[in-house]
Amino acid sequence: MILDQQLAFIDIETTGGRATRDRITEIAVIYTEAGQQQPRLFHTLINPDTSIPAFIQALTGISNQMVREAPHFDEHIADQLAAIFKERIFVAHNVRFDYGFIKAAFKRLGRTFNPQQLCTVKLSRQLYPQHKYHGLDKIIERHNINIHNRHRAFADARAIYDFWQKLKHSFTEDTLHQACKTIMQRPSLPAHLHNDSLKNIRDDYGVYLIYGDNNLPLYIGKSKRVKTRLMSHFGQDVHNSKEMSLSQQAKKIDVIPCSGELDALLTESAQIKQQQPILNRRLRRQKDLFSFQLNTNTRGYHTLSIVPMRQVQFSQQQRYYGLFHNKSDAQKAIKSIIGNTDLCLQTLGIEKGRSNRPCFRHQLHQCSGACINKITADMHNLKLALSLQTIKLATWPFNSYAYVQERHKYHIFHHWVYLGSASNADELQTILSQPQGQLDRDVYQIINQHKHRLQALDPAHVCLD
Repeated sequence: MILDQQLAFIDIETTGGRATRDRITEIAVIYTEAGQQQPRLFHTLINPDTSIPAFIQALTGISNQMVREAPHFDEHIADQLAAIFKERIFVAHNVRFDYGFIKAAFKRLGRTFNPQQLCTVKLSRQLYPQHKYHGLDKIIERHNINIHNRHRAFADARAIYDFWQKLKHSFTEDTLHQACKTIMQRPSLPAHLHNDSLKNIRDDYGVYLIYGDNNLPLYIGKSKRVKTRLMSHFGQDVHNSKEMSLSQQAKKIDVIPCSGELDALLTESAQIKQQQPILNRRLRRQKDLFSFQLNTNTRGYHTLSIVPMRQVQFSQQQRYYGLFHNKSDAQKAIKSIIGNTDLCLQTLGIEKGRSNRPCFRHQLHQCSGACINKITADMHNLKLALSLQTIKLATWPFNSYAYVQERHKYHIFHHWVYLGSASNADELQTILSQPQGQLDRDVYQIINQHKHRLQALDPAHVCLD
């Protein structure tokens, strides 16, 4: 059986929610020594070596002045905690948060901290499945726990300890022991996720969507082993601030099964743009994209002009460079690339100037002189081609449509635009009959990385298995 002497109930207060960035301001641990009835208390304020935000001060009542003379989280504090948890289970409400901060503090001292953990949020959910909410405030209210100074470490640790005492009177030893054993042996999940959240998820290609309160999308990702990837997310929260934030807020998981790597990449890109999850890199919903088109002037020198991609057909004859969200980004990018060369911006059409007159950069000895025919067109064109090689867009290698097959799905493309996926001839005809969408920069990069898998598709002679 799990005895009181095997448990240590802990709560901390911090300067924020990220264990990698924020710091502890207060620690309280309640535990029982063998042979003693009354619990012992370890309690201290901690100097975080940083300012406590005003809203945290208002919430906890811990001010910068209060912690100014407090001890730092040093070897002495670490030794005391290590001794307490040497043979005790680390018990906290939403244990990931408290454990994550303590583990991070030990790590900054070059030490490890790996006690067993028991989450009282999960314990409450396991023993009281009829209730929807299991936050500390709800537990205090539901079990008539007397508490003062909520959001201070000692008061909250005492509330968790008192909750455990209530459980001992409400359930048999066997029931309580089995509930704790089940929670501690179960794969680690965030406190607010249901224990069966990953039960029916296949460990295969897929896109996963993690939601917070009110079905707010938090994060969208992909993996070839989506169940393993989700467990990896929730096992890394103490090392990575984004993973910690994700674990603290996660309330629901959805998974979109995919037929392969390309399907997962395309589905992830589409879902991120559609749902705009707050922890992903924000992808702008683009109205149009712009690129540089290569032309030739009357003197044989290549010039660059910005064109909207809705007018582009990626023919074998035309050459395009870069995909940009607006003309300003295009101008900045090209000037950054060419700024380190002796190419003539005036000749290229990037800057204005009079024909056959030296440009401003030439007067500063930064231009090779294409503006006054000092360098041949062939040489200037070659230098330009070499400078732009990294942003050159690939030409579409087919006369018309192409596809990539992944298991039962056929992904259909036309001029780097993803049209959709079909599993049979009827679905294909539906896709081909719909208006073609716009070029998407992320989708272009995905397809280009997989262009070796593309196969020509003739709609007139299509035969899907």
